[in-house]
Amino acid sequence: MSDTDTTPAKGPREVSTIGFPYLGLDEATSVARALLDKGGGIACERDQLAAAMNQMPNSGSFITKIAAAKLFGLIENPTGKFQLTSVGFDILDPSRTAAAKVTAFLSVPLYKRVYEEFKGKQLPSRPAGLENAFVQLGVSSKQKDKARHAFDKSARSAGFFPNTQEDRLVMPMGGGVVPLVNPETDATPRPPYTANVQPTAEPDGSVPMSFTAKLLVDPLIRGMVERMPPVSAGWSLEKRRRWLQTFASNLDLVYGADDDDPDRVIMVEIKSASRDGVG
Repeated sequence: MSDTDTTPAKGPREVSTIGFPYLGLDEATSVARALLDKGGGIACERDQLAAAMNQMPNSGSFITKIAAAKLFGLIENPTGKFQLTSVGFDILDPSRTAAAKVTAFLSVPLYKRVYEEFKGKQLPSRPAGLENAFVQLGVSSKQKDKARHAFDKSARSAGFFPNTQEDRLVMPMGGGVVPLVNPETDATPRPPYTANVQPTAEPDGSVPMSFTAKLLVDPLIRGMVERMPPVSAGWSLEKRRRWLQTFASNLDLVYGADDDDPDRVIMVEIKSASRDGVG
């Protein structure tokens, strides 16, 4: 740079530190719809999914939609192929759509933080107030308007706005998901999970009386357990894998990331027993 060059030096590029989509929940759901309607819900390659969506696999539109669908927890690609999650299947099922939309909305890190921060409170005024709140939570100042537009559309779709003013977030009635409670800031205890326990037989053959146990289980985890099919119904390996992967994602949502290594995630795979040297 010369002594007479007055061009300001470029500073470091501002990057968002919290996850959020550039598109709304309905647009993300269109990806899940394409996977089910045109792909039969079977795992597919990137170019196959793009073709099902009438998109080019390297286009910005396709990339943005895929990113949104993954953030909402509707699709995943743990092995390089795209497939629906349990939430992705549920959001396309009319009998489960409402609950699935609530789960998908709270799967987005930014939306979950906003819900927790403003639970029972009025949201900051739009656009400046809400966008500034997003920036405080980790959204890049250059992306705050996109974040707000996608947030408003998603909250509207998931039923979190109870009035036309859209000035607060309220958990939809019958949505199927109970908001998480932070024991450090909320004195309201979570409802216990009551289970009827049948003890195993003693060595002498006697069986103790059954008893009722009250366990402090988060509703999000409880809901996953209650969705397991009865033993008599059978359960394919692929459906088990999808359930386990969704369960792992819910554990992250409830208990947070690993403080020692926040970049690590739990992956669930199906492998051949013979190929792994078993059997």
